[in-house]
Amino acid sequence: MPEPTRLYLARHCDVENPEHILYGHLPGFGLSSKGIEQANAMGRFFANTAVKQIYTSPLERATQTASIIDSYLDGVPVETTPDLIEAKFGLYVQGVRPRDIPWRRPLWWVHMVWPGLLPNDESVGAMAARVKRPLLRLLREHPTEGGICISHGDPIQAFWVQADGRPPYALHRLQCAKGGMLVLDYLGENLQHLEYWPPERIAAAAAVEPEADTSHV
Repeated sequence: MPEPTRLYLARHCDVENPEHILYGHLPGFGLSSKGIEQANAMGRFFANTAVKQIYTSPLERATQTASIIDSYLDGVPVETTPDLIEAKFGLYVQGVRPRDIPWRRPLWWVHMVWPGLLPNDESVGAMAARVKRPLLRLLREHPTEGGICISHGDPIQAFWVQADGRPPYALHRLQCAKGGMLVLDYLGENLQHLEYWPPERIAAAAAVEPEADTSHV
């Protein structure tokens, strides 16, 4: 029986956002001090795994998360891909405070009821499909060892919705927190198991020292 491959679909860590706006695709939104702590916890966790590749969204908060994680790894390449970028609808709502969205960006109501219905939106299926592309590359290029994809809330949740067979309006009912991730186990290219790990679980796992290797004694 073939060995399973474990992949990680992680959301970028917490963002410095003193004006409390929706940043969407805007530049200049890096990690907060909390986000840097989360990314370091991720790095400590991944240092004890076999991951061989990181794919990341090109947006700053994601590339910074990837860079911090990679600082704990030994020569693991990091590659940006637009497949992991923020949801297209983020371009419509960006720059607005959440409390002002209903009246300043009224098409938000349509998006919440049925993502992808509007021409400036993406369907759950479309987001899930683009997230799957780098995951499949990891499976093909690094079988049994796997890797990490770093993306954003809606694309990750779209993948989750589709994997669970939920309806599109469940997109905003599943929440992958900043600094959280989906842990994905595959046999070949078939997803066998999906589990959500919040940031607190990652931090707890990172704090556990690996057992010493005594095989050489």
